[in-house]
Amino acid sequence: MRFARVHKVAVYAVAVLGLLALASGGALQGPIGAVVAAGVIASWWAEGPLLEKRSYARLQTTLLVVALGVQFARTTLLGHGLLDAAVEFAALLQVSRLAYRKTAAEFQQSTALALAHLIAATVLGAGLSYALCFLGFVITLPWALTLGHLRREIEGNYLADARAGRAGVPIDVARILRSRRVVGPGLLVGSSLLSVPIFAITAVLFVLFPRIGLGVFSLRQARGAATAGLGDEVDLSGHGTIRDDPTIVLRVEPSNLGDNPPAVRPFRLRGAAFDVYNGHAWSRRSLSRSTVLRDAGEYDLHIVRGEQLRRQVSYRLTLDGIDPPVLLLPPGTVRVRVDPRMEAGYPRYPDLTRDSANEVRYASQDDLGLVYTAYVPELIADDLGQQSADRAPLDEASARRYLQLPDVSPEFRALASRLTSEHSTAIDKANAVAQHLRSFRYTLDIESGGADRPVEHFLFRSRAGHCEYFSTAMALLLRASGVPTRNVTGFLGGTFNRYGRFYAIRQGDAHSWVEVFDPRYGWLTFDPTPPAREAAAPTTGLLSEVDAVIEAMRARWRRYVVGFDLSTQLRLFQGAARWLEFGGRSRGAHRRTAQNGLPDARDTRDARPASHYVIGVGALVAAAGFGWFFSRRARARGPGETRSVRDAIALARAFDAAVAARGFARPSSRSLVAHAKAMRDARAPIANLALEVADRWAAARYGAHPLTDAELDHYKRALANFDPASSPQSPQSPSAASKTASKELSGP
Repeated sequence: MRFARVHKVAVYAVAVLGLLALASGGALQGPIGAVVAAGVIASWWAEGPLLEKRSYARLQTTLLVVALGVQFARTTLLGHGLLDAAVEFAALLQVSRLAYRKTAAEFQQSTALALAHLIAATVLGAGLSYALCFLGFVITLPWALTLGHLRREIEGNYLADARAGRAGVPIDVARILRSRRVVGPGLLVGSSLLSVPIFAITAVLFVLFPRIGLGVFSLRQARGAATAGLGDEVDLSGHGTIRDDPTIVLRVEPSNLGDNPPAVRPFRLRGAAFDVYNGHAWSRRSLSRSTVLRDAGEYDLHIVRGEQLRRQVSYRLTLDGIDPPVLLLPPGTVRVRVDPRMEAGYPRYPDLTRDSANEVRYASQDDLGLVYTAYVPELIADDLGQQSADRAPLDEASARRYLQLPDVSPEFRALASRLTSEHSTAIDKANAVAQHLRSFRYTLDIESGGADRPVEHFLFRSRAGHCEYFSTAMALLLRASGVPTRNVTGFLGGTFNRYGRFYAIRQGDAHSWVEVFDPRYGWLTFDPTPPAREAAAPTTGLLSEVDAVIEAMRARWRRYVVGFDLSTQLRLFQGAARWLEFGGRSRGAHRRTAQNGLPDARDTRDARPASHYVIGVGALVAAAGFGWFFSRRARARGPGETRSVRDAIALARAFDAAVAARGFARPSSRSLVAHAKAMRDARAPIANLALEVADRWAAARYGAHPLTDAELDHYKRALANFDPASSPQSPQSPSAASKTASKELSGP
């Protein structure tokens, strides 16, 4: 492998991984991302004569100044984030360095910029994509650093003696860079092994010193992804087809998961409620919000009154950052426990607020989302969403709000009367309307959106629509019959991930249903959408399996890496201590009890046998032994050592011993050739021999002319037996191979 090509590939790999780490945090998006990608690709072919042109250097400088001005204008005039602008300019600076790389200095600058990009990426986000970039970066960084150091030494330190009275000239650097003998697979593999201790040290430091605060994560103040149906308005007008977005927004881990959970489980997770319909869209009137009372990390919602003493089922939910920051909850949730974040070593809990329609929001300062546990009474949990969602009484003003109707046709009122006139209770009327609507066809095509009255077009003409048409039609028909009703949005779905053992809720699972008020039971949930809307069977095949594995890795990365704090560290150490316990007695008497009165299975502390302790200690001893053996072997042989390299090292040691014995000890920062030239300038008696030996050493170490045994013995004897009183010329003329090597290294 040619030295120059391997070095170039290594630096480009490091640079690209740094830029990808930035992109994984959402920094390089849109036009700026396209410009950076195109610039990196184009810079690969910037070689040779192009780099020597003054006009090309001026063009690079001009483009950087223009980019800096554009970023300044975007920040000051357009309100672009300062951190984002700085990161984007740093990416453009990397493109400039890659496009103008004449010497080792430019390559080393690109490597340093890539390291800065990787550090900046931790500010923007630390997802699984960042983890993969970090892994590749740690493996390839030793290549770039090692080869960069070699190139700098070749370019800056190795000078050959002049011949025929000429001044010193640089070694033929281009010839060495084209050489295939400098870099081999052994050097790359050996330098890559440096990543092993780096990972080990990083892991130890990570465990011993957990995150005690969000730190730089909170600088960006980014908002989560906009989520369908949770905003301030739900619009039914429009044309086209609704996209089935596969992006995961929520992961659900029920406490009653079992050993063989079903592949699909339709969890109903309530988000927002709407009360005003203007004929085309739902909206909310200005509702007063109240703060949810908190006791430590637990929030009491009191949504279902009189149910708190029943046995409860818990659901652990991992919510990605969404906009708006709505807490998605199973209907009937009585309390919520939120996992805190650590700031300055103290747990920080978010403020939860709730409006009169029981929409719960959390105070969001970033896009990291929330991890929380929802507790639902067991009877409600058995049939999620089909029982009472809220038993709060309804006052007269609220009743009028939930009976509001837009201008509807007599045909619409006639249909409402026909469906509900034979029934006296709100539940019976709701069942009748829902049964009528379930005979319609479910489709993602928006067929009625362009009509003046979309709901009536849906009821009397198309008889086909998506969930928002079904829920809106039911709400308006019941309101026309005198039953208070509100439209509710959230999610309905759940596909089991067997690798992570959780149910994934996707953007495409966004759903809409209604809540009907019955004076006897409070607000009740009804879903008029046909069963065709229910979650379909999960896809199978290699791609779906790979997707499931990646998603499980992403979930674990978030929980055990991004969320690693003092409390997680404590649990980790406690688990390690329990694993190392030995003895046969059970410690079940010390098991904690969950707050619902049942023992927490995760806290069972059965003692581990002594064999586990022996195996663990034995593994540590074996790892230490292997590390000691290979380190001794590496020190004995030296890095990437071959016969030619060993001979060159032996000659260098003989050189150092001879010149040191005569009062000219070589500093460790100076090469043999540079030191021999300094001795010549100082008129040292051994200077001529030293120059010849250094010249031959450079040809053997970095050229294609290894030392023969006879040459090595000759130079060792000459250095050891040098007599200052002898002729100033070397004791013996150099061999033909030495003369050839000196001529090639010195240039014409």
